[in-house]
Amino acid sequence: MTARAWLLVAAAVVVAACGGTEDPAGVPADWKIVRESFGHRVHVVDGDVKCRECHDLADGGFSPPPATLCARCHADQVPTIHAEAPATAPVPSCQECHGFGRDLGIRPASCMRCHNQTQGDRVAAIEIHAGAPCADCHRPHTTPSLQPRACGDCHLDVAMRHGDREGPIDCLDCHRTHERAAEADGTCASCHATQPRPVTATALFKGHDRCTGCHTPHQFVTDAVAPCATCHRDQPVLAAAAHAACTSCHQPHQAAAPRACASCHRQAVAHPAPSAAGACVGCHPPHARGLAQLAVACAQCHADVPRHGAAACRDCHDPHAGKPALTAALCQQCHADQVATTAGTGHAACLGCHADAAHRPSSAPPACGTCHRAIVMTARPGHAACASCHGEPRHDPGRAAPPCASCHQAEAATAPPGHQDCRRCHDQHTGQRLAVATTCVGCHAAQAAVGHGTLGATACQSCHRPHGPDGVARIPTCTTCHQGALPGLHASKGHDRCDGCHRGGHDPAPHADRATCVTCHTDQAAHQPTATACSGCHPFTDGRPGTAAVLPSRPR
Repeated sequence: MTARAWLLVAAAVVVAACGGTEDPAGVPADWKIVRESFGHRVHVVDGDVKCRECHDLADGGFSPPPATLCARCHADQVPTIHAEAPATAPVPSCQECHGFGRDLGIRPASCMRCHNQTQGDRVAAIEIHAGAPCADCHRPHTTPSLQPRACGDCHLDVAMRHGDREGPIDCLDCHRTHERAAEADGTCASCHATQPRPVTATALFKGHDRCTGCHTPHQFVTDAVAPCATCHRDQPVLAAAAHAACTSCHQPHQAAAPRACASCHRQAVAHPAPSAAGACVGCHPPHARGLAQLAVACAQCHADVPRHGAAACRDCHDPHAGKPALTAALCQQCHADQVATTAGTGHAACLGCHADAAHRPSSAPPACGTCHRAIVMTARPGHAACASCHGEPRHDPGRAAPPCASCHQAEAATAPPGHQDCRRCHDQHTGQRLAVATTCVGCHAAQAAVGHGTLGATACQSCHRPHGPDGVARIPTCTTCHQGALPGLHASKGHDRCDGCHRGGHDPAPHADRATCVTCHTDQAAHQPTATACSGCHPFTDGRPGTAAVLPSRPR
């Protein structure tokens, strides 16, 4: 058979293969494979399209038809999805998706042949939809490509609520078509940062790194926020009744930063901050476990401060104030008796004696001489120990000291009437006699103005003693000082007794009047009845100037 004859036979076979249902033997294997491709089955096997309608069979060849050939019959099928490819990428032809070649995997439903990963202009399918046909959502020849098949056509159980947002809510407002569902969290901040009440990136922090950790997806309303206890289980809270809601202290969209305690608790706090967290939480840890009271014990910070007996810190300290001043009013809360007895005295200021009273009340108080130095330094032996007379004087300085007779028994037993109060003559601390004007003259002013009193108060002790054992035991005779008889009648018998005419050392003058004389000289009662004084004729001196009789004291 000639070569031309063989070509005619082959052409007949090809024509039969393209237009018929039989598969004659002798047709090349490549032609068999191409015949099973998606495009050829739709056009040749299932349809009634002849090969020559698409292929140029001139000279017995089967050259591939041009990419624009499909539009000759399918002018209404515009490739919407792929027409939106980046300008740098060529728009794919119909054959690239519908498959007319040896690769039988090329078919419209096998999008993942190209979109198996995101690269260049190709976008991979989202994870949750990876097993679904792309055509369930995409309409490659419809504009827009996702209509009428929208997300809600499949996700009927998703009721979308998004706070008080106005207008319709579309899934694509938050979800990008080819991303994992959880990745929508990343878009929250970009939208909420521009809201009237902006929520910035500070809302995300360790442990709260996704918005949907607290906000239920598709239910972004306040009453759908997950309770904090969902994650923070068994979290102790100080004063739980007052702090029942975590958001009363924590600002959820500001990295859960706690609000200042002063925003609710207006009380001023002068206590120094015991920790870097601030004054309030230093004493009131909000989430401390096992805290029995509202605040930690003072000893947690002040462990080295001695206690004031059995007193609690709050008995003296206001926990929100600074260090208190130790005033009598403060001490009186516990030491009312001691404060009452010192009121109005020099001991009213407790710190005057109790310098370390606040936390060392058992410390010995300073000696009395610390304040009463002049008294203690000049005190006579036996009087230097204040407690010997005053007992414990600090809290009762006005209490009467014991009588001097407790120690000075001899003096008390020999003191004449009116001299029992030792302090009227003696300084009680030095024991010295007081000034003259304060001693004898202070009480015996009348006696000091006449007779021997005019000689001065120091002369009193010549005749008198205030008490024993020293000094004269009794008033001495006049002759102790007035020795020798004076001239004149002093030398005559009967006139040698001083008390016959003189009535004591404090008489203003001797009694030389007529009435006194006739007391003894009764026989002279009628003698010179007109004379008022006998001494006018019967002198008791020698008449010389300066020899006036010194009045002797009358013995007692």
